[in-house]
Amino acid sequence: MRHLFSLCLLLFISCSAMSQQSANELHFTSSQRQLITVYKGTIFVNGNKAFIFNQDIINYKSRRNRLIEDGRSVFLFLEVNGSPNKNRLYVFNIDHSLADSVVNAISSDVKDWDHDGNLEFGGSEVRVPHPSADSLYYLPSKFYEIRKGKISYDAELTETTDKKTNGVYLADPLTGDGKCCKGIPKSKKRI
Repeated sequence: MRHLFSLCLLLFISCSAMSQQSANELHFTSSQRQLITVYKGTIFVNGNKAFIFNQDIINYKSRRNRLIEDGRSVFLFLEVNGSPNKNRLYVFNIDHSLADSVVNAISSDVKDWDHDGNLEFGGSEVRVPHPSADSLYYLPSKFYEIRKGKISYDAELTETTDKKTNGVYLADPLTGDGKCCKGIPKSKKRI
């Protein structure tokens, strides 16, 4: 009886271990029955190689790795290592057995940030200190919105976020030589 219990326990443990995903593997199934696997830096759709990363920089343990469906469109969100900057979200449109890269954005939760009924994602990098105590570098953000089966730039949320973060919105935040970003005076509230 004791040996039977030991054998059952061993089988239970080995079956549990076999059912767990490895550290470099993700599996998704769309409502259209597309089987999407991400394994060692390669996206497979229905068993076909659909996209290969130059390096396997995917953060497989991220809770932001997911499928989002809007209408008949299927979007695969993968969080990748952005070191030394913030992590990024690579977004792919999954269509039949293809994975088309559509957006590369700052990693964030995908949710209705501005309460307009649509899902948004994006953000800004980490602020770099300005050499002058009364100034700071403008910190531009960039947000995207999922709407009617498409992903598009969300200008309204981007502008609102930039005004809140910087105290002002600059349509062109780059310096004259094309580098990021222009210096702006600190607002009285921030000092």
